[in-house]
Amino acid sequence: MPAPFRAILSRLGAEDIILRKSRHLPCIEVWARPDYMAEVEARVAGLSKLSAEYQSIMRKLVGRIHTLHPDTEGRVVMPRELAEQAGLESELQFAGRGAYFEIWAAGAYAAEEARLDALDEGGDV
Repeated sequence: MPAPFRAILSRLGAEDIILRKSRHLPCIEVWARPDYMAEVEARVAGLSKLSAEYQSIMRKLVGRIHTLHPDTEGRVVMPRELAEQAGLESELQFAGRGAYFEIWAAGAYAAEEARLDALDEGGDV
């Protein structure tokens, strides 16, 4: 993990990180565990733990994550199947997204940035 991202996780006091395949883009989302679990709890607040909706949300948001503990150098071993699902290659691109960051295959990231640039005709974003 690049040093700037490790520093942010350290400031947050996040000993564990959550990795999950993005449901919207071909990348991996990386969250500080406390922040991710707070998002999950907010999503299911008020739902009965026995309801179909609660169980479906938990299956999608908790059942498909990988909790990892970085070593002292900030390294983790990403599960192979997760890397394959996101199409990660040898060259990676890390991108901050506020509450979390993403890990992309460098080529896929460049293509997504080009797509966004083409949509931003007025240059206001």
